[in-house]
Amino acid sequence: MAINNVDIVKALDRIRINNLYVHNTELAGAKFVTPKLENRRVYLVETLAVLNAIVDRGTMLLYGGHGGGKTTLSKYLGQIFCHLSKDEIEDCILRGHPQLTEEKILGNLDFAELTGNKKLTDGKIDVVWNEFVKSEWKIIDEVNRISPYAQNILLSLLAESTVKYQNQSLSIPKFSLYATMNPKDEGNTALSLPFLDRFAIALPMTMPDYDSFSTIGKKDKSMRSEDLGSYLPTFNLNEVQEQVRTISYTEDAELFINFIIASYRICERISKESNESITVDKNLCDGCHMNAPQKVCNKIKQPLSVRVKEDLYRYGKALAWFLGDSEVTTEHINILAPFMIWHRSRLSKRFMTKKISSIKGDDSEDPIFITNPDLDATADIITLIRSEFEGVKSDLKSFEKIKKGKLTKDEFDDFVLRLENPANNFLIIQNEILPTLKSKYEPVYDQIIEYRKIIDADNDNDMLKSLKDKLSFEYNIPNRQYLSELIDSKIRQQSSIKVYFELDFDKIKASEQLTELVRRRLPDFPQIEPQKLKTIQLLDITDAYCSLYIYRTIRGYKITYQGDKNDPVYKILKDATS
Repeated sequence: MAINNVDIVKALDRIRINNLYVHNTELAGAKFVTPKLENRRVYLVETLAVLNAIVDRGTMLLYGGHGGGKTTLSKYLGQIFCHLSKDEIEDCILRGHPQLTEEKILGNLDFAELTGNKKLTDGKIDVVWNEFVKSEWKIIDEVNRISPYAQNILLSLLAESTVKYQNQSLSIPKFSLYATMNPKDEGNTALSLPFLDRFAIALPMTMPDYDSFSTIGKKDKSMRSEDLGSYLPTFNLNEVQEQVRTISYTEDAELFINFIIASYRICERISKESNESITVDKNLCDGCHMNAPQKVCNKIKQPLSVRVKEDLYRYGKALAWFLGDSEVTTEHINILAPFMIWHRSRLSKRFMTKKISSIKGDDSEDPIFITNPDLDATADIITLIRSEFEGVKSDLKSFEKIKKGKLTKDEFDDFVLRLENPANNFLIIQNEILPTLKSKYEPVYDQIIEYRKIIDADNDNDMLKSLKDKLSFEYNIPNRQYLSELIDSKIRQQSSIKVYFELDFDKIKASEQLTELVRRRLPDFPQIEPQKLKTIQLLDITDAYCSLYIYRTIRGYKITYQGDKNDPVYKILKDATS
């Protein structure tokens, strides 16, 4: 039976009922829709930590005071989700300190080979990689105690999922990573913005409240005999992650993500992402008609990276799955966005000063409670962005229809005329969408409509593929990637099959075609040590017409193929298993 959100919540409740971990702050706006959980509260810390596990390559930063349970929770979830023992989970931890060297992070050359007591492989000394590097569950304890040098080493792991040592590299199978961070003291090192940007979600944690202290400390956790790995004995993290990937998005939710990223970037006067000397803190907004309290642009000093969009998309699916929703809505994104943005951008000093003043009541307002100024200020900005999004949403939807050739030429002309109205004061409309429509779409919109008609009418896959090849070189068509996606979608609908293959190691090694296919994405495939590894997903090979998920098991590989039965990939798999 497939694992569902109820199973995970029951495991979390066992932790809670045994007083092993208690944190009662709730995730504002979130509510379970699964009938069995409809009266169960959605707790902030445990929920965000679970989401980080059920997405591919989740990375989470837990920030807060000493003894707040950051590392403890990360350990417990690793034991439950990966069936690791207490000793095994300790091997997954990288403990931060200023003298953390490359060897202590990554590994060492094989000592037996160095001393001549072991035969060399391929004429070179092998690297013995540390368990932290190889593990599917990773914890960095006190990450802000590591040096900038060590941050750069970890940056490669987070950004590229590869590590390099002594001219050897290792492609790291997917993992869940949790980093803890204590408040500043004399032993801390500042974390660079590029490094922080690799953490998809960051949570400032408060200490447990007064009511929680009635249960804390009564049980000696070091003496407990209960095996947390038994809480979910049949749990397979890969299967849950695959379920999460299948969650769909509403159109509004997708547009909302794009609008958030655009709102953090867009400015009428400069490109914020490529300008350091002129900022909102240095008179950029003086005299600008957009310099108003309800506008966002004057509050953003540092825009967001594209990674934020990718992460919002992944974690939005995870939140919907965990709550029992069938699709991602704007509400899911609204709930998550502050926790995924506050540590990855920089806000104006003026805006932050006003926010901090509200704590003291300096602006003749009632003092308010703030968890973290940057997080709370980001939440305020997301509220402003959502309000503006509701006003511009219908125009954004019309623009999407134009990209797909769904509006007639007359409807297109009427839409442009309406956007040209001076009363339309949305920055994204006036500075980006309207100029794009007039300069790029208007001259070729008749061609776009014609392409759309052909795609809708043609049911021959070979003809559709030929049309896609033609579109690839139609450089004057600004939305050719959208039309290409329509073609891909139609081909998949008309010929898609889903087939499971199981191959042992001997069969894979015997299939040169399959080995070469996978090796393009995983250089060391299939040279592995299966006896040392649990079942983990290695990679996802996806192109226009097929997707290929490959899992490593004790005996070999389990492969799920979905796509055209005439695709060469399918034929290679068939030959390898025949």
